[in-house]
Amino acid sequence: MKRCIIITAMLIASMAAGAQNWYQFGFRVSTQIPLVRAYSYEDYLSNVRTPHFGVYFRAGKYVYGEIGLGYQYFKGRYEVNMHNGETKNDLVETRYLVIPIKAVGDVPIAKKISFMPQVGILYEPLLKVTENILGYDKTNIESQWVLLTAGFDFRFGFITVGADYRYSFQHFFKNKPGRKPQFAGITLGVIF
Repeated sequence: MKRCIIITAMLIASMAAGAQNWYQFGFRVSTQIPLVRAYSYEDYLSNVRTPHFGVYFRAGKYVYGEIGLGYQYFKGRYEVNMHNGETKNDLVETRYLVIPIKAVGDVPIAKKISFMPQVGILYEPLLKVTENILGYDKTNIESQWVLLTAGFDFRFGFITVGADYRYSFQHFFKNKPGRKPQFAGITLGVIF
């Protein structure tokens, strides 16, 4: 009986998937919440805003390959404990180009509703660091981030809502030991 139910469910899913397009493109906006705030033993991120927006193109049938282009900035207040016991803080803005390379599944749930799990790599070259009293600049902040990302979207017609997790392979600073940045995000988009 279990086999019959599983086979029937697979047939229904494959018939529904037959109505899918061979390609998709879309636009998304998101925000990332830092899961790690102590980027070194002296540096702490106390407050941050991280808007991200971008476009993407997907090709495939049941599993899509995705490539895109986005823009993200981090506007954060950092606190630094100096070696003389003094604490400095300043608002620092970093801007990144975001190039996602992902595999995205498309699992139909109902006529215009899909569950879309995804996994991939984000390449994020640093474009700019604003002037600040902390000495943060392109020479000491990692300028070529590569992040592992995994998440999901729910598609409702042409609207998508989702969540993701991002893990950086690099440390935040080039010249200081510390933890690697990690983020949880929420996403809203349109897909065609």
